Amino acid sequence: ACCVIMYKVMHWRRNDTMDISALLIYVLIQGITPGPSNFMALYTSATLGIRGARGYLFGTMSGFFVKMLLCGLLNIALASLVPGLVPILKWVGAAYLVYLAVSIFLSGKKEQPEKPMVAATFMGGILLQALNMKSWIMGLTLFSLYVVPYTTKMLDILFWSVITLAIMFSCTLIWAVFGNSIKNVYAKYRLPLSIGMSLLLLYSAVKAVL
Repeated sequence: ACCVIMYKVMHWRRNDTMDISALLIYVLIQGITPGPSNFMALYTSATLGIRGARGYLFGTMSGFFVKMLLCGLLNIALASLVPGLVPILKWVGAAYLVYLAVSIFLSGKKEQPEKPMVAATFMGGILLQALNMKSWIMGLTLFSLYVVPYTTKMLDILFWSVITLAIMFSCTLIWAVFGNSIKNVYAKYRLPLSIGMSLLLLYSAVKAVL
Protein backbone atom coordinates (compact mmCIF):
# COMPACT_ATOMS: atom_id res chain seq x y z
CA ALA A 1 0.00 0.00 0.00
CA CYS A 2 2.84 2.40 0.89
CA CYS A 3 4.56 1.62 -2.44
CA VAL A 4 1.36 2.41 -4.34
CA ILE A 5 0.98 5.71 -2.48
CA MET A 6 4.58 6.72 -3.18
CA TYR A 7 4.22 5.78 -6.85
CA LYS A 8 1.06 7.85 -7.25
CA VAL A 9 2.55 10.86 -5.47
CA MET A 10 5.74 10.75 -7.55
CA HIS A 11 3.65 10.31 -10.71
CA TRP A 12 1.69 13.48 -9.97
CA ARG A 13 4.84 15.37 -9.06
CA ARG A 14 6.49 14.41 -12.38
CA ASN A 15 3.45 15.70 -14.24
CA ASP A 16 3.80 18.98 -12.35
CA THR A 17 0.05 19.29 -11.95
CA MET A 18 -1.57 18.65 -8.61
CA ASP A 19 -0.15 20.57 -5.65
CA ILE A 20 0.27 17.60 -3.31
CA SER A 21 1.82 19.55 -0.42
CA ALA A 22 -0.98 22.14 -0.40
CA LEU A 23 -3.60 19.39 -0.52
CA LEU A 24 -2.08 17.47 2.39
CA ILE A 25 -1.59 20.62 4.49
CA TYR A 26 -5.21 21.62 3.87
CA VAL A 27 -6.53 18.21 4.94
CA LEU A 28 -4.27 18.11 8.02
CA ILE A 29 -5.37 21.55 9.20
CA GLN A 30 -9.03 20.69 8.65
CA GLY A 31 -8.60 17.37 10.44
CA ILE A 32 -6.73 18.45 13.55
CA THR A 33 -8.61 21.67 14.32
CA PRO A 34 -11.61 21.60 16.68
CA GLY A 35 -14.93 20.56 15.20
CA PRO A 36 -18.07 18.58 16.06
CA SER A 37 -16.57 15.20 15.14
CA ASN A 38 -13.43 15.79 17.20
CA PHE A 39 -15.38 17.14 20.16
CA MET A 40 -17.58 14.04 20.16
CA ALA A 41 -14.51 11.79 19.92
CA LEU A 42 -13.08 13.59 22.94
CA TYR A 43 -16.31 13.28 24.91
CA THR A 44 -16.98 9.65 24.00
CA SER A 45 -13.45 8.54 24.89
CA ALA A 46 -13.44 10.53 28.12
CA THR A 47 -16.71 8.88 29.08
CA LEU A 48 -16.24 5.32 27.83
CA GLY A 49 -12.56 4.99 26.96
CA ILE A 50 -11.11 4.12 23.54
CA ARG A 51 -12.83 0.71 23.47
CA GLY A 52 -16.19 2.25 24.22
CA ALA A 53 -15.62 4.91 21.57
CA ARG A 54 -14.82 2.43 18.80
CA GLY A 55 -18.38 2.36 17.48
CA TYR A 56 -18.53 6.13 17.17
CA LEU A 57 -15.06 6.39 15.63
CA PHE A 58 -15.78 3.78 12.96
CA GLY A 59 -19.20 5.29 12.32
CA THR A 60 -17.96 8.83 11.84
CA MET A 61 -15.08 7.68 9.62
CA SER A 62 -17.39 5.47 7.53
CA GLY A 63 -19.70 8.43 7.01
CA PHE A 64 -16.74 10.64 6.19
CA PHE A 65 -15.39 8.21 3.58
CA VAL A 66 -18.74 8.01 1.79
CA LYS A 67 -18.95 11.80 1.94
CA MET A 68 -15.51 12.19 0.31
CA LEU A 69 -16.45 9.79 -2.48
CA LEU A 70 -19.62 11.78 -3.13
CA CYS A 71 -17.72 15.06 -3.14
CA GLY A 72 -15.22 13.62 -5.60
CA LEU A 73 -17.39 11.58 -7.96
CA LEU A 74 -20.29 14.05 -8.01
CA ASN A 75 -18.26 17.22 -7.58
CA ILE A 76 -19.86 19.24 -10.36
CA ALA A 77 -23.40 18.22 -9.43
CA LEU A 78 -22.84 18.79 -5.71
CA ALA A 79 -21.15 22.12 -6.32
CA SER A 80 -24.25 23.34 -8.12
CA LEU A 81 -26.65 21.95 -5.52
CA VAL A 82 -24.84 22.89 -2.31
CA PRO A 83 -25.41 26.67 -2.48
CA GLY A 84 -29.15 26.01 -2.39
CA LEU A 85 -28.89 23.30 0.26
CA VAL A 86 -26.48 25.07 2.61
CA PRO A 87 -29.13 27.32 4.27
CA ILE A 88 -31.17 24.22 5.10
CA LEU A 89 -28.35 21.83 5.97
CA LYS A 90 -26.50 24.27 8.20
CA TRP A 91 -29.59 24.88 10.34
CA VAL A 92 -30.38 21.17 10.55
CA GLY A 93 -26.75 20.46 11.45
CA ALA A 94 -26.71 23.27 14.02
CA ALA A 95 -29.91 21.92 15.60
CA TYR A 96 -28.30 18.48 15.90
CA LEU A 97 -25.22 20.01 17.55
CA VAL A 98 -27.47 21.77 20.06
CA TYR A 99 -29.13 18.43 20.75
CA LEU A 100 -25.71 16.85 21.34
CA ALA A 101 -24.71 19.71 23.64
CA VAL A 102 -27.87 19.28 25.73
CA SER A 103 -27.39 15.49 25.82
CA ILE A 104 -23.80 15.83 27.03
CA PHE A 105 -24.85 18.34 29.69
CA LEU A 106 -27.61 16.04 30.95
CA SER A 107 -25.28 13.02 30.94
CA GLY A 108 -22.83 15.02 33.06
CA LYS A 109 -25.45 15.21 35.81
CA LYS A 110 -25.68 11.42 35.99
CA GLU A 111 -23.35 8.70 37.21
CA GLN A 112 -20.92 7.06 34.79
CA PRO A 113 -23.16 5.51 32.10
CA GLU A 114 -22.90 1.80 31.35
CA LYS A 115 -23.92 2.34 27.72
CA PRO A 116 -23.08 5.21 25.35
CA MET A 117 -25.78 7.63 24.36
CA VAL A 118 -27.12 7.08 20.85
CA ALA A 119 -25.00 9.91 19.40
CA ALA A 120 -21.83 8.12 20.56
CA THR A 121 -22.60 4.89 18.64
CA PHE A 122 -21.76 3.76 15.10
CA MET A 123 -25.02 5.16 13.68
CA GLY A 124 -24.54 8.32 15.71
CA GLY A 125 -21.15 8.83 14.07
CA ILE A 126 -22.65 8.39 10.61
CA LEU A 127 -25.47 10.84 11.41
CA LEU A 128 -23.03 13.44 12.70
CA GLN A 129 -21.01 13.25 9.49
CA ALA A 130 -24.15 13.51 7.36
CA LEU A 131 -25.07 16.76 9.12
CA ASN A 132 -21.55 18.13 9.60
CA MET A 133 -21.27 21.09 7.22
CA LYS A 134 -17.60 21.63 8.06
CA SER A 135 -16.56 18.36 6.43
CA TRP A 136 -19.02 18.76 3.52
CA ILE A 137 -17.44 22.10 2.63
CA MET A 138 -13.98 20.65 3.19
CA GLY A 139 -14.66 17.75 0.79
CA LEU A 140 -16.11 19.99 -1.91
CA THR A 141 -13.20 22.42 -1.59
CA LEU A 142 -10.63 19.63 -1.57
CA PHE A 143 -11.82 17.98 -4.77
CA SER A 144 -12.88 21.12 -6.64
CA LEU A 145 -9.55 22.91 -6.06
CA TYR A 146 -6.92 20.20 -5.72
CA VAL A 147 -8.11 17.03 -7.47
CA VAL A 148 -10.90 17.25 -10.07
CA PRO A 149 -9.24 20.03 -12.15
CA TYR A 150 -6.34 17.62 -12.77
CA THR A 151 -7.94 14.18 -12.82
CA THR A 152 -11.45 12.76 -12.97
CA LYS A 153 -10.46 9.09 -12.98
CA MET A 154 -12.43 7.03 -10.49
CA LEU A 155 -9.27 5.34 -9.22
CA ASP A 156 -7.73 8.73 -8.43
CA ILE A 157 -10.90 9.92 -6.69
CA LEU A 158 -10.89 6.73 -4.62
CA PHE A 159 -7.17 7.11 -3.89
CA TRP A 160 -7.50 10.65 -2.52
CA SER A 161 -10.63 9.73 -0.59
CA VAL A 162 -8.63 6.99 1.15
CA ILE A 163 -5.66 9.32 1.82
CA THR A 164 -8.00 11.98 3.23
CA LEU A 165 -9.75 9.37 5.36
CA ALA A 166 -6.41 8.16 6.77
CA ILE A 167 -5.38 11.69 7.75
CA MET A 168 -8.76 12.56 9.24
CA PHE A 169 -8.94 9.29 11.17
CA SER A 170 -5.47 9.92 12.60
CA CYS A 171 -6.48 13.42 13.69
CA THR A 172 -9.75 12.25 15.25
CA LEU A 173 -7.89 9.43 16.98
CA ILE A 174 -5.56 11.99 18.57
CA TRP A 175 -8.60 13.70 20.09
CA ALA A 176 -9.95 10.32 21.20
CA VAL A 177 -6.63 9.34 22.83
CA PHE A 178 -6.58 12.66 24.66
CA GLY A 179 -10.13 12.03 25.86
CA ASN A 180 -9.11 8.58 27.06
CA SER A 181 -6.12 10.06 28.92
CA ILE A 182 -8.40 12.34 30.95
CA LYS A 183 -10.99 9.63 31.60
CA ASN A 184 -10.27 9.52 35.34
CA VAL A 185 -10.32 13.30 35.58
CA TYR A 186 -13.60 13.40 33.68
CA ALA A 187 -15.13 10.80 36.00
CA LYS A 188 -14.15 12.96 38.99
CA TYR A 189 -15.25 16.30 37.55
CA ARG A 190 -18.00 15.03 35.31
CA LEU A 191 -20.44 17.95 35.48
CA PRO A 192 -18.05 20.90 34.93
CA LEU A 193 -16.23 19.13 32.10
CA SER A 194 -19.54 18.15 30.51
CA ILE A 195 -20.62 21.77 30.66
CA GLY A 196 -17.35 22.77 28.99
CA MET A 197 -17.82 20.24 26.17
CA SER A 198 -21.45 21.29 25.77
CA LEU A 199 -20.35 24.91 25.36
CA LEU A 200 -17.81 23.87 22.72
CA LEU A 201 -20.55 22.13 20.73
CA LEU A 202 -22.84 25.14 21.12
CA TYR A 203 -20.01 27.30 19.79
CA SER A 204 -19.71 24.95 16.81
CA ALA A 205 -23.45 25.27 16.23
CA VAL A 206 -23.27 29.07 16.26
CA LYS A 207 -20.30 29.05 13.88
CA ALA A 208 -22.18 26.71 11.53
CA VAL A 209 -24.97 29.21 10.93
CA LEU A 210 -22.97 32.44 10.90
